[in-house]
Amino acid sequence: MIGRTRGFLYHYRHVRRYQEMLNILVKNGFSFLIERLDLPGQTLYHRFRRGKPSQEQEMSNLPGRITQVLKELGPTFIKLGQLLSTRADLLPQEYLQELARLQDRVTPVPMAEIESIILQEVGRPISDVFAEFDPRALASASIGQVHRAKLVSGEDVVVKIQRPGIARLIKVDLEILGDIAKIIEQRTQLGKLQNITGMLTEFRISLLEELDFSLEGRNAEILKKNMQEDTRIYIPDIFWDYTKQRVLVMEYVEGVKITGREEIIAAGYDPQLIAETLVNAMIRQVYVDGFFHSDPHPGNLAVLPGNKIVFMDFGQVGYLDEEMREKAADIVLAMVRHDIDAVLKGLLRIGIIRGEPNMSSLKRDISKLERKYYGMPLKDIKVGTSLQELMEIASRYQIQVPADFVMAAKALVTLEGTIRELAPEISIVEIAEPFATRVLLRRYDPRRLLHIAQQNTLQFFSTFVHFPLLLEDLIDKIKGGRLALPIEHKELPMAVGQLRKTIHRLALSIILSSLLIAGAIIVSTNPSSFFARFHIAEIIFLFAFIPASLLIIILFLDSRS
Repeated sequence: MIGRTRGFLYHYRHVRRYQEMLNILVKNGFSFLIERLDLPGQTLYHRFRRGKPSQEQEMSNLPGRITQVLKELGPTFIKLGQLLSTRADLLPQEYLQELARLQDRVTPVPMAEIESIILQEVGRPISDVFAEFDPRALASASIGQVHRAKLVSGEDVVVKIQRPGIARLIKVDLEILGDIAKIIEQRTQLGKLQNITGMLTEFRISLLEELDFSLEGRNAEILKKNMQEDTRIYIPDIFWDYTKQRVLVMEYVEGVKITGREEIIAAGYDPQLIAETLVNAMIRQVYVDGFFHSDPHPGNLAVLPGNKIVFMDFGQVGYLDEEMREKAADIVLAMVRHDIDAVLKGLLRIGIIRGEPNMSSLKRDISKLERKYYGMPLKDIKVGTSLQELMEIASRYQIQVPADFVMAAKALVTLEGTIRELAPEISIVEIAEPFATRVLLRRYDPRRLLHIAQQNTLQFFSTFVHFPLLLEDLIDKIKGGRLALPIEHKELPMAVGQLRKTIHRLALSIILSSLLIAGAIIVSTNPSSFFARFHIAEIIFLFAFIPASLLIIILFLDSRS
């Protein structure tokens, strides 16, 4: 009964949202998707449909219409579109460019609702927490909006407030997307080749984390700790007494936005030095710390006196573990050195192979990419862009690249765009190469090798100690007939057929041999016996000789073929 009630509530939550989605799809000319994917609600769609669009109408300006649909569907789908705009391994360039234009701006929430959220989250009225609170939003997005304020203790802060009801809407949308992902995997070639459900799971985790503002605060603290030795980088403080799941209170820092070279020069700062500082900071975050700000666009950066850079907005961060950092460094160095074999090896190591790629063709396409950059000055090589082009190649050969690596490439592409505005002559490759080399050299650091040896030794002894129990469990399974060995072989039916033929011929050979031996024994018996009187031996020899001759011919022909 409980399961039925839960199922009813699950579907009831979706009915209205499905109706909204279908209306938006039809309005933007995507009625063919409703039919091809057999989406829920298409019965109603058929009832009220007027005419059928032509194939030309269906395919006209597809990237632009997809972007419009995502925009109208709301926050979850805008975030999905922004994520897809970084997936060069999934979509063609014209789609990426169109999706990159998706903006996440909405009308601000009224002040009364803000006061209610602060009371619910912090447990105190807004007047007990803030001496001043500007009702005008500095920025307003689909998940939250930002206001300036002053704490009762005197500190200037920015306050990020989550929009009411947004978490519930996003969770319903994610459930619907889960249903659609399963349909796509079952009914489309793309779904069969790509792990759509797995990608959606990563998106779901990322988006739900973005709904927890306390996680954003922790991201800021991790970056602050990692960058504390670099005095040229500043990360604002988090006020934890007031930071909760739907409220983030962070130090307000007055700086000059990195909007362009002229603005920076006009403010009295050095754009060349700022660009070098920013590149060093980002490359260190990606290749050394493995924890990086994944959206370093000008709106999330500012400059303080002394050409110091402030990072802001820590909702989107990426993480590369040590193994992934080494693999990424392998690929970057191989591309810089135009080592085709090393690039191919690195790509196969970092990706998940979902099909059976033609290695010769794959290597040829990587070689074409390398020739594109061969002989080009390092300052003109865009490391993020080249990594995205490599991921496009991977996609064509059904090699799925991990989301964290994609996010790192996206961060580098964003960084390249920011640097291009400040100091276009700076080479990110030249700055990145020593960091990548350092990562690979650490692979052979005696202290690291000793640590690995210690871990392996402990693992060995742990396995050794538990071995008797594991062996006993294995024996119990064998005795109980519960041991299953799944074996899959693509040519198994052919092999079984061949084995069956061999067994049949072997059995026939044994029978014929028995007949021949029996005949020989009978011949050697007393001539006056029953067998000799009725020529039984000759008959047996006759019946054995003819099939034996045929068998010899068949075996001879088999050996020739």
